[in-house]
Amino acid sequence: MSERLHKVLAQHGIGSRREVERWISEGRIQINGIIAKTGDRYEVGDRVQLDGREVGKRLERVTNAQVIVYHKPQGQPIERRSPERQSEEHAPEVVEESVEERLPVQRGSRWVAINPMHPGDSGLLLFTNDGRLAYALTRQKKKIATTYMVRVHVRGGAAAAPVLPTSLRLDNQTIDFTEVTVSSNALEGESESGNVWYKVVMPRADKRAAVRALFVSHGLTVSRMMQVAFGEVMLTKEMPRARSVALKPSQIESLYTLAQLTAPVPAGRETAPLKRSRAQGAKGSPEDQLDAPTLTMQELNNAARARRSVASPSAQSVQSTGRYQPQQRAALRRPKTGGSNRPSRPVAGRPKK
Repeated sequence: MSERLHKVLAQHGIGSRREVERWISEGRIQINGIIAKTGDRYEVGDRVQLDGREVGKRLERVTNAQVIVYHKPQGQPIERRSPERQSEEHAPEVVEESVEERLPVQRGSRWVAINPMHPGDSGLLLFTNDGRLAYALTRQKKKIATTYMVRVHVRGGAAAAPVLPTSLRLDNQTIDFTEVTVSSNALEGESESGNVWYKVVMPRADKRAAVRALFVSHGLTVSRMMQVAFGEVMLTKEMPRARSVALKPSQIESLYTLAQLTAPVPAGRETAPLKRSRAQGAKGSPEDQLDAPTLTMQELNNAARARRSVASPSAQSVQSTGRYQPQQRAALRRPKTGGSNRPSRPVAGRPKK
């Protein structure tokens, strides 16, 4: 079954769809030795090159799906700046490290943002190494609930905070909110007078701009906007800023269900328990090996020493002949301590005994 080339490259983390489409238009990608064109399709076994470098093997590889949560600070850029852009905008010593530079390093794939946000915003930012999952969740954003904490300045503090409506007219479209309430909990240790936090819950994740527009339409200036939930994934207070945490398999599975996809299963994954049982020394049928009891560390060490003693040539020769070979007898006569067998000379100035 063939698929669009730019779609396959994006799914395997080689680049975003826009990046791959630009690379194709620039003539940087070849398929089966021919410069690729927009709309070309890929089939398993095709040779694909990017800037002369072979990437076809990566397209046939199925990796474990991973999703991480990153606590993005306010003002931190998402993408890594190029050296040319850094020299134009800032001095090298004051350039802030981007989100991409803070993420865990992966071999053979790249992190794709599921819910990208403006550098001025902060909070929960999701990344995955499965471009297919990120694209499917983007298409399902109208059905994904999100929660935001928004800080605005109100003269008089929380007591004077206005009650905001749960609907907004934006771009000739009515945007509904599930909840817009004043929160008494100040986030990140801030308690300046006049700063009020609102909790905003939306039934959809594709209208992020509507949250800020709701406050601006009532004359309130937003000083901070933090996303704290995306579907069932929550940002906890214990998670430090500028750090990432991997989601549990059950959470990743729920995201695939939300995206109406099936999580990829790498080849050989189902045989992993069988390999572990072999390392523990289990015997018999595969079913018996899967149910084999776990050995203690002492038992494993004893088994390893027994295997080494059986495999050593000296042990084999003694067991087969009942006596040592000449080289083995010489080794036994050799003193255990290092040095020569000759007596040492007496030290000058000391009387001989």
